[in-house]
Amino acid sequence: MKIRPLASSDIPQLFDLWQRRWGQLFPLDQALWNQQTSGDPQHYRPDLSCVLHEAGPVGFIGVKTPPPIPAWPKQDPQNAWISYLLLEPGREELGKKLLEHSLNQLEQLGYHKVAYGSDPWHFFPGLPLEDSPLERVLLEAGFEAGGVAQDFHRILGNYQVPAKAIADLEKSGFQIAPCGLEDIPRLLSFLAETFPGRWYYETVRRLQSELEPSNLLLLKSQQEVLGFCHLYPKHSRRIGPGLYWLRAFSPNPGGLGPIGVSEKVRGTGLGMALLGYGVERLKNLGAEEIVIDWTTLADFYGKLSFGAWRSYKAYWKLLGLRKAQSEKPWAESSPQTI
Repeated sequence: MKIRPLASSDIPQLFDLWQRRWGQLFPLDQALWNQQTSGDPQHYRPDLSCVLHEAGPVGFIGVKTPPPIPAWPKQDPQNAWISYLLLEPGREELGKKLLEHSLNQLEQLGYHKVAYGSDPWHFFPGLPLEDSPLERVLLEAGFEAGGVAQDFHRILGNYQVPAKAIADLEKSGFQIAPCGLEDIPRLLSFLAETFPGRWYYETVRRLQSELEPSNLLLLKSQQEVLGFCHLYPKHSRRIGPGLYWLRAFSPNPGGLGPIGVSEKVRGTGLGMALLGYGVERLKNLGAEEIVIDWTTLADFYGKLSFGAWRSYKAYWKLLGLRKAQSEKPWAESSPQTI
């Protein structure tokens, strides 16, 4: 049995194994693979990503690390990620060997924490709860368990913006509208002040890749941006998290999130208004069902009849002498605030 770096020639067999293990819930295609790996050269480490060979490939592990210059303010330079641990079904004992190899490499490189999933341009926010055999592999390797987050789903049908959302927006005097080129400086200023971490980084990256910014929906006054919402219709240039897996199950999918508003307007119903109008815009763009990814805000999204769709548990491991008082890496980037 041999561990070696992942080569491009291994990718077809990785896809085959992914389909056998996760394909029913998380069907992977070439476009998503490219985007989440080579499409994120700041974080993806092909030199640290490995394949375990027996007679053929029986396991794969993907690794990401922060760049020398942090990608966003306060990005932890000592926090690495296992993007996926893919094992032949029924051969989960092989995971110990792959994990030991990768964790030893990361510790030697000076990383003190490793999270499973939740990486930049992640496949998974954490460990999919449906994969209980893999959960045992992580626990036996000394990973600690954290909270559960979920993706939420709704079929749109005859969806309409709730009357209260319309009234709250009218009462505020603000406007909800697609982002225009002239709005970008104010949007980035808002994000730098209100969401200066991963959401700022992901928005900048999206603005660099999209042809124009209209799939960002803004809550704004004449002077400033007060909220934002990422929308991903079916043919988005970037595959948003809400589209990762839904594309395989729906002919007309949509993705929504992240979404957040300024502290100035929280508690006024404007977060719900921004969500309500975001769902309406996706419907007008042709979406028949929507996924909102990676959140714990079940009550909030439940107000618009979104229900839990996929579930993930946070797992991380401390390396070297790092103690448990370290900030939990998953909490660093988990989208929560509305």
